[in-house]
Amino acid sequence: MDAQDRKALAHLRRDRRLRTLIARIGPPRFHEYSCEDLLHNLLEAVIAQQLSGRVARVIFERFRGLAPRRFPDPARLLKLSDAALSGAGLSRAKIACVRDLCGRLTDGRLRLEALDGMEDEEVVETLSEVRGIGPWTAHMVLIFAMGRPDVWPVGDLALRKSLRTLLRLDQPPSPGQAQILGEPWRPWRSYACWYLWQMNDG
Repeated sequence: MDAQDRKALAHLRRDRRLRTLIARIGPPRFHEYSCEDLLHNLLEAVIAQQLSGRVARVIFERFRGLAPRRFPDPARLLKLSDAALSGAGLSRAKIACVRDLCGRLTDGRLRLEALDGMEDEEVVETLSEVRGIGPWTAHMVLIFAMGRPDVWPVGDLALRKSLRTLLRLDQPPSPGQAQILGEPWRPWRSYACWYLWQMNDG
């Protein structure tokens, strides 16, 4: 673990329930999931929308296999036919999203390198201008690709289900309730979120 991980866990362990969860799961590993190319990570997040992790990985590998040597070159991806993308498993909505994203990158309307200098909410607003990208996808990019430490995606149902289990609630909290419940874990809510997600996988 690096210094940031240790600082985050020291804070989260103040919560008895999270302390038990952290002890069971072990050190955080969500930094391992990203690659250096931000577009690669963004496309993975798009593919993963509303899919299980296993299915998303299979479809993404098929998608990447359509242009393996230059992946993820936006100009090359724009040349792929709808039939090829559909054959890899992309839905109509995700095909439209990939095309709009790559189009914005090739004509300069979107510059991914500019995201590093933005606050989290600015990143969400900028990425949400792309057709088919909303807060959930932007939050996944912030957590897994950009390593932002205090992202709290209350629109994610899996997170809210885990909050129900952890806090022994009668039902999953609403997004508004989840927002309040996550306040004690600032400024390390990305870490808390990752540990809560592991409850669904374990």
